[in-house]
Amino acid sequence: MKPEIIIFDVNETLLNLIPLKEEINAALENEMGFDVWFPKLLHFSLVETVTGNFSSFSEIAAATFKMISIKFEKEFSDTEIKNILEEIMKLPPYPDVKPGLEQLKSHDFKLIAFSNGRTDILKTQLQFAGILSYFDGIHSIEEIKKYKPHPDCYKHILKTYKVTPKKAMMVAAHPWDIMGAKSAKIQTCFLNRPGKVLYDLAEKPDFQVSEIKEILAKIN
Repeated sequence: MKPEIIIFDVNETLLNLIPLKEEINAALENEMGFDVWFPKLLHFSLVETVTGNFSSFSEIAAATFKMISIKFEKEFSDTEIKNILEEIMKLPPYPDVKPGLEQLKSHDFKLIAFSNGRTDILKTQLQFAGILSYFDGIHSIEEIKKYKPHPDCYKHILKTYKVTPKKAMMVAAHPWDIMGAKSAKIQTCFLNRPGKVLYDLAEKPDFQVSEIKEILAKIN
C-alpha cells in the first residue's frame, strides 16, 4: 500500500558520520575508536529502555565515550568530551539525500525525521546539512522516553500523524530500526549504505534501495 508518511532515520541514513568518526579517532589516537564507541552508545541506550530508565542520547554518548577512553588509556574532561562529540552537529548529507527528498516532496509525501537524538540537536543537524526544509515533522524519542527500536517509538509516530501502519513507511540504514518498525507493522525500506547489512534472523524489509531516489519507483 502506498504510504502517506515516510519516516526517515537520520544518522547514517541521511547523514554521513565520517567527520565524527575522524574526530573521535583523532582524540583517542586509534582508528578503531569510533567503531568501539558507537555500538556501545546504541547498546546502553537500549539498556536504559529495557531497565525503565532514561538519560538523553547526548548524556549516554558522553558516558560511553568516557568508558571507552579508559580502554584506550586516555583521559578527558567533561568539557573536552562535549567538544569532541559536538561534531555530530556538523555532518554532511549523503549525495543522494537532497535530490531524493526533493523528489518525494514533489510527489506530496509527508516526510518525517525521527531520531534517538535530542530534538534541538536533530534540528541543528538537519539545518547544517541543508535538508531541514524538506521535513514536515521533526521528532525525537525524547517525546516518549524510550529508545528505538522499541515498538512504542514507531507507534508514537503513527499516533501523532493519525495514520495506520500500512499508511507509513520507515526508511533506515540500520537493521535494528527496520526490525523495530516491522514490530509496529509499519512498512519498511532498508537503505543500503556502505557497510550496512540486514540481520538474517529478522523479517525482511518490504523494500531495499541503494539511493533515496529509488524509493518512489518501489512504492508507486
